[in-house]
Amino acid sequence: MRYIGSKLKQLRHDLGLTQTEMAAGVISVSFYSKVERGYHDIGAEELIEILQKHNISFQEFFSEETKENANKKKVNLLMNQLVKAANEDNDSEIDKIINEFENISPQTTFIESLILQAKIISNTHDKHSLESLSAEDKKKIKQLVFQKDTDENDYLRIVLISNVIQIYNIDEATFLINSIIRRYHNVTEVEKKVVVALSVLMINYIDLCFQRNKSNLCQVAINYIKKLPNIIELTFSKILGKYYEDIIHNNEEEASKIKEVLIIAGYDVNVKRMAN
Repeated sequence: MRYIGSKLKQLRHDLGLTQTEMAAGVISVSFYSKVERGYHDIGAEELIEILQKHNISFQEFFSEETKENANKKKVNLLMNQLVKAANEDNDSEIDKIINEFENISPQTTFIESLILQAKIISNTHDKHSLESLSAEDKKKIKQLVFQKDTDENDYLRIVLISNVIQIYNIDEATFLINSIIRRYHNVTEVEKKVVVALSVLMINYIDLCFQRNKSNLCQVAINYIKKLPNIIELTFSKILGKYYEDIIHNNEEEASKIKEVLIIAGYDVNVKRMAN
């Protein structure tokens, strides 16, 4: 009993889930808690169902993985957490993630790169922080965006660009966006999480265009967002794309309706940042 419970507890921590989320409605939370502590046994059917809910195979759950594989899983988990924290401008969470990265042993070149990227995201998403960057700082960040380790992970690279796009002048940013759109033109062949990251990047570019009084450059990015699949993960980006298109075409009534809905839904902080 204790073996299964301890394995479930470790898996839950690796996935960053609460006991309620881990139990996934398969068994009660109180029963699950006792399984973790070794007080109750869990049936094979319930265990398999819980694992399936979290996309973990039965064989994978019972395998004794190497430290390298364990590190790989942890890095992937932290990368996903970093993306979420970056999109929410959650500095305290980013600091925790950086600490987690720094505690992974051994410290590979890729992990060191991730730590640097996380620090850049934390230090540049604020407007005042961006303004304080020197030309040399911006040059180093641009070099990091296209270094080999980052380029091997498209997902993180796009997230990084999305968070630091403000350091580019409008011509550089436009060239970058057009290149990315060409590279990912066939959206049906792009992994879902990469598609989500691309949608955020497009919105951030559109916002940059408005800030630099270049709204005439936005339509390509807006059209790309329209081309993306209508999945729930892209709802917010799709709505913002529609909002910006209404602004460009002076459809103020429709734009106002979108802002009202977003405020009612609790996105008032985001609405304050949106171009008028």
